[in-house]
Amino acid sequence: MKKKIAAIVMFIFVLVFPMVAWPLLDYVDNTELEENREPAKYPNFSNSFFTDFDKYFLEQIPIRNSMIRFYKMMEDYFGRGYEKILNLLNLNYYREINNVIFGEEDWLFYFGDNSLGYYRGTNLPSEGELKSYVNKAEKVDKYFRSQGKEFKIFIAPNKEQMYSEYMPKGIKEAEGDKRIDKIVNYFKENSTVEVVYAKDALLSQKKESQVYYKQDTHWNKAGAHIGAIELLNSLGIASQKVAFEEIKHNAGDLANMIARPAVEDVDYNYNYKPEIQLQISSSDAYHHESESTNPNSKNLLMLGDSFRISMIETLGKEFSNSKYYHRMVYNANNRLENEFNEADVIVVQAVERYDNDIFGAGGVLDRIIALNKL
Repeated sequence: MKKKIAAIVMFIFVLVFPMVAWPLLDYVDNTELEENREPAKYPNFSNSFFTDFDKYFLEQIPIRNSMIRFYKMMEDYFGRGYEKILNLLNLNYYREINNVIFGEEDWLFYFGDNSLGYYRGTNLPSEGELKSYVNKAEKVDKYFRSQGKEFKIFIAPNKEQMYSEYMPKGIKEAEGDKRIDKIVNYFKENSTVEVVYAKDALLSQKKESQVYYKQDTHWNKAGAHIGAIELLNSLGIASQKVAFEEIKHNAGDLANMIARPAVEDVDYNYNYKPEIQLQISSSDAYHHESESTNPNSKNLLMLGDSFRISMIETLGKEFSNSKYYHRMVYNANNRLENEFNEADVIVVQAVERYDNDIFGAGGVLDRIIALNKL
């Protein structure tokens, strides 16, 4: 009888204790995770209520974040050991978890969006593709030039191209020109449209300062400034050299993707053309604007990705008014007609791994052509 009572008590304890202890455990677990997504919200009553509630409930369980962090730490610990053994055996090997590649000396690299194809040089464009890219760009350029506007295409390099020395030894880099090199060279030889690719300028700058974050996919402020200067040079706008002041940085989207805190990193402050005042505003992550005291009365419109945002600090001072939109915002339902009409300079931008969002089917060039019936 006592055994039955003990079993019943134990069963009730197992059912009730988690709920009774929930507030205490929730208070004890102060681990924070940046998961690059919106957490599940308490669902409205609908046909999917129970499924949605299950997702919500699982995200509210106490010590969830600590358990995820612990699991990732152990996964990383054993992965490092395995990697060392394979390196000693001189085997081609690299670790990749959740689209994150583990490099040397705490550097992390992005695996997704065929980043390795760009790095290895296995996704070279065909002659037909290159001709198609030039035809599209020249149609767009001719259209804007007829309105007295300048048009540029700007490509920000993938991080792997900048810091190949920290890439895993198991990933071999191609010799010779890679995809973007081929595109840039083809435009130089066959078109008057310029594709600005900041790789050489950034490689030169990295001898003096770090230009990309260790555990993030993006360039830091120094890299963004150098990229902006390359664009300004292509527009014939006289730039000014700056002094970079090193500061600490402790964040990284790649670190977030593997649920671990980013290592201490570096960023930079600088004051480009201090005589010009700049005011930056944004309504959301897809739309930024800037106004400056530059008296040239020129306006800039840039359609790009997240790399464009850190360029504003430099670019904004060279234009009286600037507008920066994410490429995905521009479509048949949002033609940005006023923005295009007001702009003196129009720049289409993409980080290297998204070059198809400019040149490929349905990319920005295609949309400009279709929406303006060129």
